[in-house]
Amino acid sequence: MRFIADFIGALREAGLPISPAESLDALNAVSLVGLERRETAKTVLALTLVKRQEDRGVFDTLFGLYFAGLKQPNEPNAKQGNEQKPTDQTNHPQGAQALSKNAQASSEEVQRSDASFGAQASASSALGRSLSQQEDMGLAITQAASAENLSSIVLFTQKNQFVYKIMQRLGDEELREELKSQNQNQNQNQTQTLEQSTLFSVLEKRRAQLFEQVTDYVEQQYLIFAKQKGLRFRDQHMQQVKLNQLEQADYQRMQRLVQKAARKLAAQHSHRRLTRKRGVLDVRKTIAANAAFDGALFRTRWKATRVERPKIVVICDVSGSVSRVARFLLLFLYSLQDVIPKVRSFVFASQMIEVTELLQQQQIESALETIMQRWGGMSTDYGKALAGFGSQALTKLDKKTTVIMLGDARNNQGDGRTDIWQKVYRQSKRVLWLNPEQRSSWDTGDSIMSEYSPWCSSVEPCRNLKDIEGIFSRILKYS
Repeated sequence: MRFIADFIGALREAGLPISPAESLDALNAVSLVGLERRETAKTVLALTLVKRQEDRGVFDTLFGLYFAGLKQPNEPNAKQGNEQKPTDQTNHPQGAQALSKNAQASSEEVQRSDASFGAQASASSALGRSLSQQEDMGLAITQAASAENLSSIVLFTQKNQFVYKIMQRLGDEELREELKSQNQNQNQNQTQTLEQSTLFSVLEKRRAQLFEQVTDYVEQQYLIFAKQKGLRFRDQHMQQVKLNQLEQADYQRMQRLVQKAARKLAAQHSHRRLTRKRGVLDVRKTIAANAAFDGALFRTRWKATRVERPKIVVICDVSGSVSRVARFLLLFLYSLQDVIPKVRSFVFASQMIEVTELLQQQQIESALETIMQRWGGMSTDYGKALAGFGSQALTKLDKKTTVIMLGDARNNQGDGRTDIWQKVYRQSKRVLWLNPEQRSSWDTGDSIMSEYSPWCSSVEPCRNLKDIEGIFSRILKYS
C-alpha cells in the first residue's frame, strides 16, 4: 500500500485535490482488484482520485510513468521470455574465452550451459543467486526504493546517489566482492570449470542490466516526484516575487497563478452566508412563533446576518513604475467575477479613464494588453487624474462601495488634490490604498503618501501575489 500512497502523493504534488477519504477509497479499491491488470488498476484509481476533467491528463501522464513496470494481462514475464530464447554464449566475451580454453566441449553443451549452470555452480551472494535464477527484480527494486525514500528526491544531482543506495540495498556489495574474487582467481590461472566461468560471465552481464534497470527506475521516479516539486517550489517563489520586477518571460506563468489563486478565493466565498441557529436570539420572532404554546419556548428564532457581495471601485496607476502590479491586480479582480460582480475600473497616468466596458467585452488578457499599450508607461499626475475621477464617479459612491486605489503616490512635485480624495473617503464605505513600494520608501523623493493616508481606511504595501490574495480575502470576509 506504500506504493499506492506514494503515487497519491505524486498526484497531490501535481496539483490534484485528493482528500484523505478519497485516498482510503483508492487503497481499498486497489486491495480488492489488485495491480495485476494495468488498465483495471488505472480505471479504479482514476474513478477514486480524479474529480475534474482537466486533471485527467496529469493523472494519465503520472500513471504511465509510475506504473511503467506493471505488466499487461497477456504479457509474458522476463523469465518466461528468457526461457523461450536461450542466450547464445558466444555473445559474452568471457564465455568465448571459456570456450577457447575448452575446445573439446561440444556446441550443444555450450548452448545448454546458460540454462543449466545453476545446477552445476551457484553464486554465494543472495543477489548473485537471484540473478542466476533469472528472478524478476522489479518488485525488489520498488521495495528498495521505498526503503530509501526515493519519493523524497528533489534535485537531479541526487539521482546517482539513489541508484547507489538502491543497488547496495539489493546486495550489490556482496556480488561485487564475489565477482572481484572470481576475477582475481582467473588472473592467477587457477583452475575453473566451464560452469563456473559461464556463471560469473552471465552474472557480470546481468549485474550491468540490473544497474541499468535501477537507473531507469530512479530517472522515472525523478520525473514523477522531483519535477512536480520543482514546479511547486517555483510557484511558491513566484508568489513572493515583486510584481514590478517580474520578467516578461514569466508573465504567462504568473497569470495562471493569479487566476488559480482567484479561483481558490472565489470557491471559499461563492455562497452568501446566512447565519442560522446561532448568534443573537430574535426575541420578537421567538415569542410570535410560540404564541400557540402559551409562551413555552418550543421554537427559537435567531437573528440572521446576510453577507452581501461587495461593490468595488478600483483605480489603478498604470504609469511606468506601477503598470506591472496594476496588470495583475486587475486580472485577479476580474477573476473573482462570481463573487464580486459589481466592479467599476479606472486607470490613469495623468488622465483618468474608465475601462469597465473594455474589460467586460474582451478577453481579460487581451483587454489588459490594450490598456497597457494605450495608457500605460506615461508620467504621473495624481491631481489631474483625481479631478477626472471626481467628475466621472464621485456622485456614484455610497456607503456600500469599497474604493481600492493602487498607486505609489509619486506625483512629480505636483498638486495631489487631496481635497477630492477626502470626498471619496467620506462618501464610501471604506477606502484601501495599495502601494507597490515598501513602507520605508513612502514619503521619499516626490512621494506624497502621507497626504493621502489620513483619508484611507487602510494603507497597505502590495508588492506580490501573496499581498493581493490576502487583501481580497479580507475584503470578501468582512464585506
